[in-house]
Amino acid sequence: MMKNIFKLRKLRCSDLIMELKITEKKIFKFLGVVFYGKPFHTHEPWSEKNEIGNTWNRYIKLYKKYKEFLDSIRAGDEVGFEIHIEPQDYDKDRKFDIFVGLEVINFDYFPIEFYSKILPKTEYLFFNTEYKSSETEWVFREWLPESDYTQSYPYIMQTYSPKRWEENNLMDWYIPIKKKEES
Repeated sequence: MMKNIFKLRKLRCSDLIMELKITEKKIFKFLGVVFYGKPFHTHEPWSEKNEIGNTWNRYIKLYKKYKEFLDSIRAGDEVGFEIHIEPQDYDKDRKFDIFVGLEVINFDYFPIEFYSKILPKTEYLFFNTEYKSSETEWVFREWLPESDYTQSYPYIMQTYSPKRWEENNLMDWYIPIKKKEES
């Protein structure tokens, strides 16, 4: 639940005013499917035909198969999360993990086709952008270096909240952060 856990900041990004929020520390638990490699080697970013699109298609197929069970352990109203995780050797070969799944309250049991993922307890920079926009680049290029924060872990999360997606074509972003003096 994300009610009242944000410190609110509104910042100007070009001509757009973005609302950046810092969450309380949280541990995320997920069930989903994974891909490791270069997701854009066959198709460009944002294409449904690249490896991320294929991973989403696998997840959606499994979600439909296990919908009743997954809805019973779902932690929020998000349709799904996409997590990009950079391993230690990312700079060498540009391969990374893609995890697509659902936030859950527990996973004492889950179907064998799914993988579980627990992300470490940390604060997050939370904001939303239009689908396929470049505002996230602004956050990494300008806001983060000039702020009192740094990325706490080498991953980012995207999620799709039904209300924001259906009404405004917006996607939500979570970037794990910590105060720079904690580095």
